Amino acid sequence: MSAPMAFAHMDTPSTAGFARVTTGTGATHAEGIIDRDGNVVIPPRTDMLVNNITGARALVQRGRAFLFIDLDSPGLDPALLDTEAGYSYAEPFASGRALVHLEDAIFYIDTAGQRLFGTTYTHAESFHHDRALVFLGERKHIIDPEGRIVAELPYDQVNPYSPWCWQVTNVKGDVYLSGFVDLNGKETVPLIYDDVLYFDPEEDRTRAGIKDKFGYLDAYGNAVIPVQYDYAEIFHKGRARVAINGRDFFIDRNGKEVPE
Repeated sequence: MSAPMAFAHMDTPSTAGFARVTTGTGATHAEGIIDRDGNVVIPPRTDMLVNNITGARALVQRGRAFLFIDLDSPGLDPALLDTEAGYSYAEPFASGRALVHLEDAIFYIDTAGQRLFGTTYTHAESFHHDRALVFLGERKHIIDPEGRIVAELPYDQVNPYSPWCWQVTNVKGDVYLSGFVDLNGKETVPLIYDDVLYFDPEEDRTRAGIKDKFGYLDAYGNAVIPVQYDYAEIFHKGRARVAINGRDFFIDRNGKEVPE
């Protein structure tokens, strides 16, 4: 490890004390990694992005290659970044598993880099709360960290909504009807919405509609402001503009009218 040096920016250190640092701007922008004492573990490079540091493990992107690096490994040689082939895509570890792509194959690895479950998926997401959404062909499943199927999801579409549930949709002609299932695949909200926008975790609300009337849902897909408005905008800084019976005004996250 080289001696401490000055950086333009340093991220908040991980629980193991490692942090992403940057130097330069524009074409000279470079990213590297230091330890808790400010010693350089991986020197800043203009051809590398530090996507994530969890504990003592970093996920870096060099060109089109994604690599996991154990930062506390004895004798770590940064030159390995130029020799390791890496994955064509990877996401950080969660629940002791990482989602990776290797060319056209999609699968999970453990912390030792071993391929898991003996399965290649047509689509997969990172684990959260010990659950992950995977597709086997057109069949959609929720699995646990051991690769066991927790639930099969018999819907036309399944999409992430929040850390607590998935949005599920069935298509009937030109009509898309959506509801929600929990982390174990149990349907918690029936498929009644024909318009559901992206959930904003900062606002803790999303707009949802039924036949040109609108209301708002929480992180679980529950209706916290009834579907009643003729017009409704997304929440911004705790309020949203709505209209009903020819009158428009602002409401807060509980549906209470607030001043403009």
